[in-house]
Amino acid sequence: MANTKRRHSDTMEDLRVDFEMLREDVGALAQILKEEVRGKERDLTDRTSERVVALRAAGEHRLEEIRTRATEAAKRAETTVREHPAYAVAGAAALGFLLGALTLRRR
Repeated sequence: MANTKRRHSDTMEDLRVDFEMLREDVGALAQILKEEVRGKERDLTDRTSERVVALRAAGEHRLEEIRTRATEAAKRAETTVREHPAYAVAGAAALGFLLGALTLRRR
């Protein structure tokens, strides 16, 4: 009987050692995983930042193009009105009648 208790005690000690090693291994794996996630997070942040900068530059370029075109269109409209004032008045009157007709139909 004493021999059985000794084997049981040794088995329990072996289990305790195995669980301790397992806990250390899981802790090490968790640390490795945490470092890997941090690295991926930095990579994604860097790539996202680069993409945001590129999109912003493209947007600013497009906005500048739109401003230039709008300025040119306004100058052409002003030139056309100065060269042909009768057409401008007739066009404004036609537009007024059209808007008036559309508003009356909706009521």
